[in-house]
Amino acid sequence: MKKISLTAFEWTLVAGTILCPLLTAIFSGPAVLGDWEWWFTYIAAVLNIFCCVYSAKGSSWTFLFGAVYDSMYAVYCIYTHHYGNAAVYGIFFLLMQLLGYIRWRRLGDVGDSGQVAAKRLSWKGRIWLTLATLAGMAVLVVVLRKLGGSNVMVDAVCTALCIIAQLLLTLAYFEQWFIWIGVNVATIVLWAVSATEGPLSLSSLNLAICYFFVLLTSVNGLRVWYGLSKGREE
Repeated sequence: MKKISLTAFEWTLVAGTILCPLLTAIFSGPAVLGDWEWWFTYIAAVLNIFCCVYSAKGSSWTFLFGAVYDSMYAVYCIYTHHYGNAAVYGIFFLLMQLLGYIRWRRLGDVGDSGQVAAKRLSWKGRIWLTLATLAGMAVLVVVLRKLGGSNVMVDAVCTALCIIAQLLLTLAYFEQWFIWIGVNVATIVLWAVSATEGPLSLSSLNLAICYFFVLLTSVNGLRVWYGLSKGREE
């Protein structure tokens, strides 16, 4: 994997993910810093922002950070009863990290940049993508309700969008970024609601803050991949 330097904007996103939860915890009292759950989600959030920043850059380093983050996130989702997300991250996403790395190596780079040679879907492909996403959401709502999960509607939306977006990421399609933006908005809502149900949960707030910065990364990824995929429509 060729090392790619991050821009000042990307380092700002990383710094925000690192500093904002720390400041929130400090103002909430020193007891928070002794909570294993808070540290667990905090470390996961930092790993995730690096995963997302490198993904937006089109760098295969994303798969290294992604594999570790997916494992940690799945564990925390099981702990908080968000079973849809737990299954996606703990099984599907981990497999996709390996397959994605292999796929990107086969696609090759744009020149000697270390950035993947991305592609775009045809209009027919985009229509099928939309239909598959809506069908997946409907099925997951039914399944998650039977499992007795928390925040079923939001969890189902996040899970379906994540599956489709990760497949597009693995195959290096530009359109993934429209879906990741939707995923990140939904995930912010998911963890914000979880944080404020009952006593304030700073662990869930950690993840909500993390995904705010990930959302900004996704917008940047849309911009970068527009250039990487230009002229490569299928």
